[in-house]
Amino acid sequence: MSVFFSDEAIARLVQEDVPYLDLTTYGLGIGKQPGEIEFSTRHPMTICATEEAARVLKYCGAEVHYQVESGTVCQEKQLILQASGTAQALHSGWRVALNLMEYASGIASRTRVLVDTASSVNQSVSIVTTRKCFPGTRALSIKAVLAGGGFFHRLGLSETVLIFNQHLIFLGGIGGLIERMNELRRQFPEQHICVEVDTPKDACMAAQAGVDLIQFDKIPSRDLEPLVLKLKQQYPNLKLAAAGGITSENIKDYASTGVNILVTSSPYFGKPCDIAVKMTMAQ
Repeated sequence: MSVFFSDEAIARLVQEDVPYLDLTTYGLGIGKQPGEIEFSTRHPMTICATEEAARVLKYCGAEVHYQVESGTVCQEKQLILQASGTAQALHSGWRVALNLMEYASGIASRTRVLVDTASSVNQSVSIVTTRKCFPGTRALSIKAVLAGGGFFHRLGLSETVLIFNQHLIFLGGIGGLIERMNELRRQFPEQHICVEVDTPKDACMAAQAGVDLIQFDKIPSRDLEPLVLKLKQQYPNLKLAAAGGITSENIKDYASTGVNILVTSSPYFGKPCDIAVKMTMAQ
């Protein structure tokens, strides 16, 4: 799978870790000796960023012989990436390549758990992630979410019209939004108008105003289910999303409410996957 990651971005990653030279390899005088490197899983995982890891190794002068595709569900002790080159090339790219795969595979694996859990009770629900990834890592985070079977909520502020309470305070509440709906429609004829609400009353007012999507924020699943049923009966074309604190522990409850979309940040937060590295001297 492919998400745009520039050659300059690859170079910056390597140069951050090797600003001038690998001092240890240089001091030991082993830089020109040929070797091989293998990366393999220490536990089951959804792998991600093998393509970027391979590019890192190639940038450092190694030759890649084998790699699995991002999004592959791997078992324990499965080979995922193999390369050869000089000791200098392998040591220069080793840690950067490993970090990319471990962190991205952690996000992908957590996303896969969410997707599988939600689909077990609601096969039509979509799992989408927020913009709350660590700054500077969005491209890799988005790739990891896609590798895990999820999708992104939105990539940036320029992409969608999503109205939060923080916007509504400047409009005087939902009522002020209702007054501006026709203007918004004229201004953004190709964009869906989405609004986040945290009470059933505001949800009903937003639906009456003709928005395209309502996002429920931190409404308990037990309260959400009857509200979703009511809104879907009255507004069959209205899309409904649930957000706020959705994790692997409660995603099944939220998926059961019948919403179309579950919005979460939880895949970004957790342990990286554990990937083993074996380096050998070529015969």
